[in-house]
Order: sequence, then structure tokens, then C-alpha cells
Amino acid sequence: MSSQGLFSVSRRALLSGAALATATTAAGLLLAPHFRHRRPRLQPDGSYRKLRLGWAGAEHCPVFAAAQQKGFFAHYNLDIEVVSSGANGHDTLDAMQNKAFDYAVASALIWIQYLNNALPAQLVLGVQPGNFRLLVRRSSGITRLDQLMGRTVAIPDRNAADKLFFAVMMRRKGLDAMNRIAWQDMPFDQISAAAQAEKIEAVAAHDPYGWELLHDHPDLFTELVGSNTGHYAERTSLVLGVSDSALAEDPAAATALVLALMDAAHWADTHRDEAATLIADDTPALSSDSARAMLHNEPLIRPVVGGALRDQIAQYCDELQLIGLMPDLEDSAALAHKFTRNVLHA
Repeated sequence: MSSQGLFSVSRRALLSGAALATATTAAGLLLAPHFRHRRPRLQPDGSYRKLRLGWAGAEHCPVFAAAQQKGFFAHYNLDIEVVSSGANGHDTLDAMQNKAFDYAVASALIWIQYLNNALPAQLVLGVQPGNFRLLVRRSSGITRLDQLMGRTVAIPDRNAADKLFFAVMMRRKGLDAMNRIAWQDMPFDQISAAAQAEKIEAVAAHDPYGWELLHDHPDLFTELVGSNTGHYAERTSLVLGVSDSALAEDPAAATALVLALMDAAHWADTHRDEAATLIADDTPALSSDSARAMLHNEPLIRPVVGGALRDQIAQYCDELQLIGLMPDLEDSAALAHKFTRNVLHA
């Protein structure tokens, strides 16, 4: 589903400082209120760095699009080669485990399982919230989560975080979705036909795929629940992690990358129409108008670092215990301290 390949900031963009000066100044003015009361003690050293970043589906992410195309990577002297090493976070972290790169972005729910299995890395930035959607077939008559028990729910990618997110949501309501729902792996391009044939009752997917199903087939699907409202909308989902070896060898590189993505996140949140145009260019299934509507329907993009990130990771650890993917005896707060690092503070 995610296109594979390499996306990199050109060296020409890095050398064209004059062309970026105006945009950078404007971005600085825009972002000043966000940092006025919490300026980081550490700043990057200005050195040029070429980094490989594992990130499945980066081309669909407004934060990445802004960082790459609006000069935020270049502003911090970063030449970023984004490696789409697979379709999901599991593929990305498998590649990181095999030392394909030292920096990676994946779902917190997937990161924590790898870290708990001794992947030598730490989480340094919550990049953006999730955009998960649980769509039900209109003719199914399903209006409550408990009505999904014993029913068939399609998932375009069994290793994506969509199933885990909704399993956690339902477990908090006393529902054992991991075992009582028939989760069916299904290629994305077969889902609408399966729903029309009444072979599935629902589908769990994230944007842009969930949005595409919902708005290309409005008579077929309706959204039952998702991550775009309530307290779920306030939580980070995609998280940047760095290998222990890279943090030991060049901690300033992680600082620069975190600052670049934070700046890009704030820009994308306040320039959604323009960000939509950026991701539509790399997402053929989305028109610019549809991409704009999608981004305006998604939660605020707020990067998360330090204690706030640690607290959220502890909550995710609790939730993975709830659905049986981590041992109950693990101390979530202690794990979160072990799994996270604030690279903006000395």
C-alpha cells in the first residue's frame, strides 16, 4: 500500500540558503510563541549531516512533507534520506534492528513492543497524533462497538497499528476485540467490493486509506469511531526513535532532527491547506481538495517531547498490557523512563 523508495532533500536545497531565508524567518516568527516559555537548553551545532531515516508512508505525512519541501531539514543543515523499507512500522523497525538506519518513525504501539524486546533505541519525539478510523458497512446495522463482537473486520495491513488502536479502545469498554472479532487481512483495493458483497461488516484503517474509503464510498461506509475526537485526539501516535549507538556517537544530530520535525509539525498544523497540497502531490488517490478536507478533519498536530512524551509512552505500555501484548508485571512508568530520552535538554 505504501509506495517504497527513497525521498531525500537535494544538496542544492541545502546550499540555497538565500532562497530559504525568507521562509525561515517567517517560520521563526510563526513558531516563536510555541517556544517562548520552553526554549530548549540544547541547540544543534550547525554541522552538515546526512542521515538515513526509516519511515513507512512518509509521503502521506504532512509533517514529513513540510520538513522536506518547506526547508526545515535544510534549515538545520540536515540532508535526510527517507527510506520506505516496507509497508508498516514493523517492517521499519525490523530494518532498524538490522542496522539499515539509526533513525526511525513508527507508531508508539509498535515501538514499545520492539523496545521491550531489547531493540537498542530510545524515543525522542512524538511527531503527530494518529488518524485511525473504524468504518462500518451502512447496511450492517452496527451502531455500537459491542455489536462488532463475533463479526468480520477487514484490516488492510495486519502489521499496522490500526487493529491495536481499536483493540485498546474496545478493551477499555470491557470488550475483548483481540479474540472476539474476526480480523481479516485484505488488500486495500478489495475492501470496498468485499463490503458491497457483505463479506465484511467493518474496516479498520488509518488515513489516507480510511479517508479514501469513507469519502469515495459514502453510501457504503460510515465512521463508527476514530482517533480524531476526545482524548485520543490529544495523544501522539507516530514517534521518532534513535538508536543507542547514534545517540552515543552524535547526540547533536538527534537534537537537530527533533527541532526540524517540531518546526515542521507546527507549520503543518497552521498551514493545513498548503500541507494538503504537498501530500496530494505524492498521493495519487487524493485530490488537493480531498487532502485539504482530510487534514482539516484530523486532530491538531502537536509534537511531544520530554516528560509529556514519557507520560504518554507509559500510558501506551499500560494499554499493551491490557490487550495481552506486554507482561502485566512490567512497571509502565519505569519502562517509559527507559524507553525515552529528551535530546533537547542537557
